[in-house]
Amino acid sequence: MADFQLKPYSKTPIVHVDPKGMFANMTIPSPGADEQKPRFSADDLKLALSRGGVVYGIDEAMVSALADDPMYDTEVIVAAGKPPVEGENGYYEYHFSQDFSKKPTIRPDGSADFLSIKLIEVVHEGDLIATYHPAVFGEPGTSVRGADVKPKLVRDMPPLAGRGFHRDDNGLEYYADIDGKIVLTNNRITISPVYEIEHDADMTVGNIEFKGDVIIHGGVKHGVRIHATGTVTIDGLVENCQVHAGKNLFMLSGVKGGERTVIHSDGDITAEFIEYACISCKGDLRADVLFNCTVNCDGRVITTSGKHSAIIGGSVSAVEGVSALILGNKFGTVTRVTVGMDHERMQEMAGVIDKIRNLEDNIYKIKKGIDDFDKIASEKNPDYKNDPRRMQLLRVKIRDEAVVSQDRIRLEELQSLVEKGRKATVKVYDTVYAGVSVKNTDRMVTMSDYQKHVEFVKTETGIRLDVLDEPIPEE
Repeated sequence: MADFQLKPYSKTPIVHVDPKGMFANMTIPSPGADEQKPRFSADDLKLALSRGGVVYGIDEAMVSALADDPMYDTEVIVAAGKPPVEGENGYYEYHFSQDFSKKPTIRPDGSADFLSIKLIEVVHEGDLIATYHPAVFGEPGTSVRGADVKPKLVRDMPPLAGRGFHRDDNGLEYYADIDGKIVLTNNRITISPVYEIEHDADMTVGNIEFKGDVIIHGGVKHGVRIHATGTVTIDGLVENCQVHAGKNLFMLSGVKGGERTVIHSDGDITAEFIEYACISCKGDLRADVLFNCTVNCDGRVITTSGKHSAIIGGSVSAVEGVSALILGNKFGTVTRVTVGMDHERMQEMAGVIDKIRNLEDNIYKIKKGIDDFDKIASEKNPDYKNDPRRMQLLRVKIRDEAVVSQDRIRLEELQSLVEKGRKATVKVYDTVYAGVSVKNTDRMVTMSDYQKHVEFVKTETGIRLDVLDEPIPEE
């Protein structure tokens, strides 16, 4: 019987390149039972790589190892490309803080620290406010097939837009032109004027009238009047005075007012506490304590910041609702809370509607009178175009149309408030005491005993008290 002889190895190394061309694997198929073990030299394996298109980054040591001791049916990395060095997009480094918080921190005793609120960032003329770091272009790499591998495209950013600053000659650094408040919005920097007082605003300073923001690092003393078109920030105590803010108002040490204390904001009001003051705002009012105040607010009144937060005494009206930890006190101090649209402004809205209707009727009649003059002018005498009676009608028409335009704006504001007030409720997260009355538009209830964790909800027949089991929201 003849000796059994193995057949020659019939397979070739398999080369696989990843889709990105950055790695090449080689697999040596195992011989069949009737085949001789393959004997590939390093040159044989390199030839297989070359036939597979791999010409760069070949791992000579690995190829020699496979030739000396092949690992069958195992993918082995035998070549690696050179990855590209990625570039970096251009970017701005800002040299001013943008970390603001309107929420006070809570002290260990549970009270709210309103001085911890960070509101605005102020820069001074000549301050470096931003540095531009230009785009850095990358370097191409090489695939195992010898092709260039391009880095990702990078881009430079456009110059900063805005006002109150300039760019230096090298185009990389930006400097403030004025002292003021700095704001960054969508790659646009605005530095606006700020009236800043490092001490108390008292009679030695006088009344303040300013188009812009006002920052007072002390308090506001008796008899001073402050009127600003922007945001007003007062670090110290606000006493018997008048404050008007065209935007937001922050009184971080509170208000200890008197009969002449009148405070208004066209935005939000934030205060540690407010005592004996007449307050109005078009936004929300947030305070730790409101004591014997008269409040009219188009947004919400929120007194839930600390464990002693409360509304005690006075009259508080808020179109969108009230959220309080405590309403009233155990001594039964009379405390009136109103939510939803108040009766006075409902009457105002009805009056505005009547006024617009009457003016529009009058404008219609005036237009008809002007048309009659124009018809006579076209048919008989062109001089009727300049008739004093026609000119007077035209003046009245222009005047009334302007009034109607303004009244429509006011009507839209009032209608918007009506919508905001439709779902208004009063939420008490701890205790509401006897002596508290809650009114929602034309429904009212007066407490004769205390209740805990309740929400006052308007119904068709009156005010319903629901259990309030939700946690105090993070305002």
